[in-house]
Amino acid sequence: MEKITATEAKNKPIFLNLLDIIENLYREEGIMSISFVLITFLFQMSVGMLMTVAILPPGLIDKNFFRSISFWAWFFTGIGLGLKHYATFRLPEIFATITFTGISQVSNVSFFIFALLCFQLWFRIRFLDHAVSKMELIIIAMVGFLAVVMDSLLFHPQLPPAWVHSLLIPLNFVTSTLMLGGFLAGMIFGHWYLVNTEMPKRLLVTMAWVLIVVLALRIVAVGSSLLLYKYVVYPHIDFLSSLTSFQGHGIFFWQRVLVGLAIPAVVVFMIHNTARIGSNQSATGIMYVAIAFVFIGELVARYLFLLSAIPL
Repeated sequence: MEKITATEAKNKPIFLNLLDIIENLYREEGIMSISFVLITFLFQMSVGMLMTVAILPPGLIDKNFFRSISFWAWFFTGIGLGLKHYATFRLPEIFATITFTGISQVSNVSFFIFALLCFQLWFRIRFLDHAVSKMELIIIAMVGFLAVVMDSLLFHPQLPPAWVHSLLIPLNFVTSTLMLGGFLAGMIFGHWYLVNTEMPKRLLVTMAWVLIVVLALRIVAVGSSLLLYKYVVYPHIDFLSSLTSFQGHGIFFWQRVLVGLAIPAVVVFMIHNTARIGSNQSATGIMYVAIAFVFIGELVARYLFLLSAIPL
């Protein structure tokens, strides 16, 4: 594939046609590799779960809930680290070709420490009947947050100005982390009410508000990407028309927005309303629906990111 300079990138169409994408998929090993989607999903789900539950009051919640969260967090992160070590993946040439060895090492070490902390939390709850402290959850969540931010710095497009990507990509990685992990933790939390009926019902309302805030932050991140790309990165072309046109890849953009953001916005308010009237079983069922839409939306967002370097 030809190298794309920053000047040429501005003048090139934002999206290649579908046949070109398919041809590149087979010609360049790993360009649209499933490994990127799977690894980021595993890392971000794990960290997002801990960042979400760190907000909750551990003294009012069955500690076995935190045992479940910590188990899946270290398990998913461990698989992600293994895949990252062995998987073959090469970014499209619209991204920077610089090898960020130092950043990559910090990211890997941070994820490893995060997994280790989650493992020890699970082990102490499972075998030593350990009580969970809020400070412990916050420290683990902060380590995971650092790992996600450092990981985001490895994906830098060759599009000026650099500050736009330095702002948008970490913002979108972090909000995607909260979205994936938050809704997954919410689903597990709702399920836990079916296991332990003695937990205060108001906590499910609190979780619903957490999900509303998480979704609002994700919408702000996506909106910021659209505005900055329209007015700063591509100010001389009809950026939004190219992005949303059904003649190109508009079907994926609208799927990302409608399925990944609009429908979850409706669903999360349904979760809040059912939790507020104490219908925990219904709220839990709706959470199962919500996580499916969130997963689809974030999957399409990663496809568009690799295709166009636009963090959505």
